[in-house]
Amino acid sequence: MGRHSRALGRRGYEVTGVERDSAAMARARELAGGPSYVEADARDYAPGHDVCDLVILMSQSFGYFDAATNRDLLKRLANGVRAGGRVILDLWNPEFFENHQGERDVEMPSGIVRERKRIERGRLFVHLDYPGGGADDFEWQLFTPAEMRSLAEAARLFVMIACTDFDALTKPDENNARLQFVLERR
Repeated sequence: MGRHSRALGRRGYEVTGVERDSAAMARARELAGGPSYVEADARDYAPGHDVCDLVILMSQSFGYFDAATNRDLLKRLANGVRAGGRVILDLWNPEFFENHQGERDVEMPSGIVRERKRIERGRLFVHLDYPGGGADDFEWQLFTPAEMRSLAEAARLFVMIACTDFDALTKPDENNARLQFVLERR
């Protein structure tokens, strides 16, 4: 709902938030305070050529799609940043999820949510069973640093940093669920 956009806007950055969920977009606009927002699916959004200094995809907003679509999306985002501009991807860490597959129960205020996770062919599959009978399925492509280097090179980007906790000195490891890649346009 624009949390990161508002924080960057308060620091003086010109920010455009992109979100496909109309309810989240409406709430972000209510809370605005500077950023502009575009309601669009990431696959359909093109920022223009050489118009951004930075593109940030938070909370595993990259990797939902098949390999070709993920590659094309990264190329489109790379084209949107100026030479020397950066793309930051906040993603799930494959090392962590390789060690945390299986089932677990998560206590929520509404009851127990049963979570099942597995990795197949470089993709994380998550199935959630909710109290009362509802269910959801999610999947994401996971990227090791070597895989991201290859994908980034195809988009004319290079990996500057692979880290955890948005700390350049904290290398990804099997104990952290998230990792970030900082990619720079050549």
